[in-house]
Amino acid sequence: MRSKLTVRPCSIRAAKAWCAETHRRLPKINGGLWAVALYEGDTMAGCAIVGWPARVWMDRNVLSVLRVAVAEGTPNGCSKLYGAVAKAAKAMGAADVVTYTHQDEPGTSLRAAGWVLAGETAGGQWDTPTRRRQPALFPDPKRRWLAPWGVMAKGENR
Repeated sequence: MRSKLTVRPCSIRAAKAWCAETHRRLPKINGGLWAVALYEGDTMAGCAIVGWPARVWMDRNVLSVLRVAVAEGTPNGCSKLYGAVAKAAKAMGAADVVTYTHQDEPGTSLRAAGWVLAGETAGGQWDTPTRRRQPALFPDPKRRWLAPWGVMAKGENR
């Protein structure tokens, strides 16, 4: 019988280490404001890292889920983390929470947590002549998701 999944606070350092070992696409992460961990009994089974969104949204009181990663075979783990992140961000006064998925990811966990599909990005690179960046690993368009209670998810000021 599986232990109950619980969400607990987590340091950014511990969450980054977890992602470095387990995230299938983007193990390295820059930044992060806060994180939560998912535990199965006394064993860490996943984490979510929250940070600032793209600069264009920073003045709108928006947070971004930068990474979610769970151990293989942890049913409902991602949904539980997305739900916990949305609830915590709302309690802290965020106006919105945004995250992105790749085109080949169906967003099942986000839908299960009540998140709203808000369209697609144009994709591309962040590199500019005035701010040099490494080439994006995945420059293709992404799907944008919003926490269900947010201003933009309700269709206000998208």
